Amino acid sequence: MAEAKGQKTDLLVFVEEGLDDDDLKFQETFIPEELEKNSVSISEAGKTFFSIPETYSGRLTDHDNALIRRGPDTTSFWKELFSTTGSDHLIRIHGDVPFLDTSILEEMTRLHLEYLAEFTYSDNLPEGFTAEIISRELVDNIPEMKEESLPLSKVIRSNINQFDVELYYRGPDLRDKRISFRSSFPRDRRIMENIAELHGSIPPYEKIRELIEKNPRVLYTGPSYLEVELSGRCDLDCLFCYRNSLAKQRGDMEPVLFKKILTGMQSFKLPYTICFGGSGEPLMHKDFFLIAEAAASESLVDKVIIETNGLYATDELKRFLEKEENKKFDLIINCNGYNEATYKELHGADHFSRILETVTSLLELNGGGNRVHLQIMKIKETEPWLDTFYDFWEEKKAPIILQKQNTFTGRIEDRRYSDLSPLERTPCWHLQRDMTILADGTVPFCRQDIEGAMNRGSLENSSIQEIFLTGKEHFLNDYSRRYPSSPDCRKCDEWYTFNF
Repeated sequence: MAEAKGQKTDLLVFVEEGLDDDDLKFQETFIPEELEKNSVSISEAGKTFFSIPETYSGRLTDHDNALIRRGPDTTSFWKELFSTTGSDHLIRIHGDVPFLDTSILEEMTRLHLEYLAEFTYSDNLPEGFTAEIISRELVDNIPEMKEESLPLSKVIRSNINQFDVELYYRGPDLRDKRISFRSSFPRDRRIMENIAELHGSIPPYEKIRELIEKNPRVLYTGPSYLEVELSGRCDLDCLFCYRNSLAKQRGDMEPVLFKKILTGMQSFKLPYTICFGGSGEPLMHKDFFLIAEAAASESLVDKVIIETNGLYATDELKRFLEKEENKKFDLIINCNGYNEATYKELHGADHFSRILETVTSLLELNGGGNRVHLQIMKIKETEPWLDTFYDFWEEKKAPIILQKQNTFTGRIEDRRYSDLSPLERTPCWHLQRDMTILADGTVPFCRQDIEGAMNRGSLENSSIQEIFLTGKEHFLNDYSRRYPSSPDCRKCDEWYTFNF
């Protein structure tokens, strides 16, 4: 095997747009400087450079090796960077990675140079533990383009067979935990803080999975996804809906209760997503826009998803969604049909022409990204004409979500024509991250507890923090494969589905 001897290999600490020095600190340590100090353990690494955006104004601006970045990291950026640094290879890492294990960088760099790779990366390591190693030769050989929009790494990965690429693997695999190990992500920072406190210091990579498996409480940080039932009312009688199976149908949530939810979530100091869903049609709520404006103004709310049948998706809703301050709202329209007959079979009424007009109008909101989606249930009744459905709606440029049926632990008829459940059961994502809130303020055990019979409490007389803590025992029991009989978690096949 030939080796790239005598070539200059440097470290590039990349600070992303929007980060400040608080994002780059962890337990009083300034991460970029710690990375520079630890780089001496990488035998092939020479200098450490810092790529900072021109909007950054922190302590790195005074560093001798700080390079101001004007624009995205396209091919042109990398050509200029290699010219400035004089490097033959650059090891690119994020600037907010307090857990980075330099032994991983050492091994990746050795393999990159040993196999004369143009680009080396890892698919199995989570963000915060890996790097991209890029050679000057690769960058020099990419032709100049009139218009550039994609980062260099995306260009390479989308044309991977055209380059000499080394794919690095290291165990144990942590991808199933969905943790980024980057301090600028508040929820992941909280998990890292829990891990470091438990271990007494930042643990080496190979210890982390075992530590989490033995102490899953480190993952229980706060709700990341709230399904809020604004209304229990609905004008449709959908074939697959659980609403008619309820002993008592629910009414509308009081706006003051929704504001209590927003106030209570502030105590977690973590970003989260709200989904207006539940048993009814959220747009039927008479104070929908008052509630929506409250969600829009809450800084911790990252995204708001409106799940609707589309019957009340009026021009007023479109105008609301068009406003710049409401860009965090996405719309999912449940439409199981592509003509009058198929729609009526699934939804119990013939409103297809009305829905078609509504969807066509709302799809205009997708000019700057997909905010409006069409959702169809993957069941026996839709399977024979699913291809026709796709052809019809894709012609209208509607992004499509294929939805798995939830039978709510056998409460409603199972209409699935295939079972996609993984063979091996893993801990339930919903018990770790989700919270369902019914229109009357009841917080059920989970979304499968549709009556709230095994509820954790009510927001009428408890805080959202208290209720979330009551769920910790359920989460830990599930992690240890101790399942309750009511609701019967053994009958549930939603444990592997993931929201946000």
